[in-house]
Amino acid sequence: MSAYNYGSTAASAVGGYNNGTTAAWGNTPPATTKAQTFVELTFTCENLRDMDVLSKSDPQIVLYQKNHEQTWKELGRTEKVSNALNPAFEQPIPIIFKFEKRQDLRIRVFDIDDSGQSIGMADFLGELEIPLGQIIASRVLRKPLTHPRFKDCGSVTISATEVNGLHELACLKFEGVGLDKKDFLGKSDPYYELARQNSDGSFTTVYRSETLPSTLNPKWKQHEINVKRLCLNPTENPGAPILFSCYDHDDDGSHDFIGYFVLTLTQLRDRNADHHTYELINPKMLKKKHYENSGIIKIVECRVEKTYSFLDYIMGGLQLNCTIAIDFTGSNGDPQTPRSLHYISAADGNHYQQAWLSIGQIIQDYDSDKLFPAFGFGGALPPHGQVSFEFALNGDPSNPLCAGVTGVMDAYKSALLTVGLSGPTNCAPMIRHVSKLAVTAAQSRTAQNYYVLLILTDGQFTDIYDCIGAIVEAADYPMSIIIIGVGHADFSDMERLDADKKALQFNGRKSTRDIVQFVPFNSYIASPSALPAAVLAELPRQVEEYYRKRRITPYLKATEKEEQGPIPIPEYED
Repeated sequence: MSAYNYGSTAASAVGGYNNGTTAAWGNTPPATTKAQTFVELTFTCENLRDMDVLSKSDPQIVLYQKNHEQTWKELGRTEKVSNALNPAFEQPIPIIFKFEKRQDLRIRVFDIDDSGQSIGMADFLGELEIPLGQIIASRVLRKPLTHPRFKDCGSVTISATEVNGLHELACLKFEGVGLDKKDFLGKSDPYYELARQNSDGSFTTVYRSETLPSTLNPKWKQHEINVKRLCLNPTENPGAPILFSCYDHDDDGSHDFIGYFVLTLTQLRDRNADHHTYELINPKMLKKKHYENSGIIKIVECRVEKTYSFLDYIMGGLQLNCTIAIDFTGSNGDPQTPRSLHYISAADGNHYQQAWLSIGQIIQDYDSDKLFPAFGFGGALPPHGQVSFEFALNGDPSNPLCAGVTGVMDAYKSALLTVGLSGPTNCAPMIRHVSKLAVTAAQSRTAQNYYVLLILTDGQFTDIYDCIGAIVEAADYPMSIIIIGVGHADFSDMERLDADKKALQFNGRKSTRDIVQFVPFNSYIASPSALPAAVLAELPRQVEEYYRKRRITPYLKATEKEEQGPIPIPEYED
């Protein structure tokens, strides 16, 4: 069911118009130095063809993936199941999932008569070609097999499971009381470090706080850190020491050591951890008479929470609802002339079409009904030439939904024949239009619908200040904005909206999330396959961040609870 509800009220709010061979790595994931998302695919088949005379078929599945050269490479194989027309294969096949890329798979089923028989000599039972994203979005998917000679070949059911999804996040806030004074003419400028113990007993710094000037009673800001950074094996060895070290910052880099203490993940998981206090100890001071400590550190806030991955939310039923908005301003040029950015050639289509096709083919797999609201902005509508900044491309303001990727392209081409190019390039109305839909999803407090606004424009927004205000407001809702710049205009203001380094602010209000990704299309003309990776790279993180901050679990896991009792705090020697 579509997450968009365009009824009679929407018609009055939204402008519209009427127009008439070898395995790459077998079944074992490759070694890798960067974080990857591994998915295991498990298969069952139903009603396979019987190719053996005296017994039933002995099926085996071989999984292939299309590479960048558009050839099929084998990823792995299941085991052979003897004498079975409805086999349930035990051996899963792992694959690296990349949301930002279209990963086409081919599932082929063979009848293996002898253990040493090659695939080339085996009887072919049927196959299925399907993108990985469609399997991920469905979690469990059943599809018919096809064969060039037979009509009824049975079916295959694919189940997807994320291997490395669930992890924990520690939210910590420390305060100090009565720290040692290290500066002769003033108070200390304290900061602290957290260090994890390595397998060889050494320690690696994993977090460094901000420095607070001239205070012996610091109150550092809250921070979040992945539990696996604090403890190498949080499941089997939660008692491994975590070193807290406090220093007095000096501009010349010769920071003075104030003291340290040791804590563990077990203590941080304690429900009463935010009431714990620890003495800072400086070993060089222990021999001094009357020395007690170098200050007290309080844990004023401590939460260790389960967090979920983007795949957890998708597999839990989350729908990505994508709205597309296309620039119809006059700076694009007359669509009937080849110099226009809207000129449609018989070959590859214009850059607007290419951009939408490359993104739409990927994101459609995560929307069950594949209905896309498609709008234009900055166009002059017939019959009176009224300029609109959110008109339906299909001419129906009460129902701007287009069926599939090609449906959007058909509506776009039809609109070019009747809508005049005008201006200015105002995009805040489109941002607020989608934001209103996201508000409803936010009120449900479930991870069912997340909204993506894809804006294709040939220049900077004329209403940039209003857009910033709309973006800051939208950051509080389940929504992301992707902007693709088409043409050779100056897009420097768009880089400002993509607030990777500095959060956007509007009237003194700071954005709670970075929800904008800007990409200039011209940077990817030579390598169009790289465009989706650049455009969609930040979306999984933005989805995770929204639901994590609101402690919303995946929809199918919403009732999952885990109780944990208090754990006594172990004593540590100085």
